Amino acid sequence: MMNTKNLRNSALVCLVFTVLWMVLMILSISNTGPVRTLEQAINSAANAGILFRITYINAVFVTVTAAVFFICLYCRCKPLNDHWSFAGLIFVPVYCVLNLLVYFSQIAVVPRLVALMESSGYPEVYQAMLGQFVQSWSGSAISAVNQLAYAVLGIPSIIFGMLLVRDRKVSVPGGWLLILNGLSCITGVIGTAVGSETLAMGSVAGGALFLFALVAIVLGK
Repeated sequence: MMNTKNLRNSALVCLVFTVLWMVLMILSISNTGPVRTLEQAINSAANAGILFRITYINAVFVTVTAAVFFICLYCRCKPLNDHWSFAGLIFVPVYCVLNLLVYFSQIAVVPRLVALMESSGYPEVYQAMLGQFVQSWSGSAISAVNQLAYAVLGIPSIIFGMLLVRDRKVSVPGGWLLILNGLSCITGVIGTAVGSETLAMGSVAGGALFLFALVAIVLGK
């Protein structure tokens, strides 16, 4: 019972930060416009303000609270199947490290590259580097790492989702949504690898499914 309560509480905290992330991203896009090209990526980074920093500081909290949520999933699912639960758990630190590197780079690396681009005698070099570090541009290297992080988390999402469906005491719909989230995120990184924009959208769909899964688990439905 205590593990279930901890799971619902962790899902609620993660849900709050995830919703705040979505709100901040919408505000950021409305402020700077969509980022579809390298030039737009460079301009968005060069014109980033306090909202940009707040958005990615919150993203760090999303990553940490998501990791805590999956640890609580492990504690809840361990009595059902110890081996599969442990197999799911070992992917969580990998996701956490990858995503923290992605979001920390937006706060620490991107502003420095902008400063060097504006002050250096070789702005083209720093423009090229900057373009690869802007997470909001799907063509950047750091965006690919971000998608990889969620694909890695997709594996425990599938495992724990299947165990929740089997358990039937927490949230069967939440379990199915976690399974679909994991499959979508893995599809997204495959789409990026093969250059398919349609498949790459799986990462976006996975984010929405994860949000709904949190709601279902919090409500216990």
